[in-house]
Amino acid sequence: MNETPLPGITVDDLKRKAIQIKDMAEAEVRVVAEERAAKLLLVGAVALIAVVSVAYYLGTRRSFPDEF
Repeated sequence: MNETPLPGITVDDLKRKAIQIKDMAEAEVRVVAEERAAKLLLVGAVALIAVVSVAYYLGTRRSFPDEF
């Protein structure tokens, strides 16, 4: 009988796979961080608009004389 060794996983194969997984994880972290930054920016803009709107409303209410 002629036994041929099965191709196994080498240390270099494992290193390449680990580097590939690390690169994929880092890319995913970057995407999630960018999404969070965009959401925070959007929430900040909405909050700023709300504050300016309330300030404008209160300012216009007080600028009219009470003669009416």
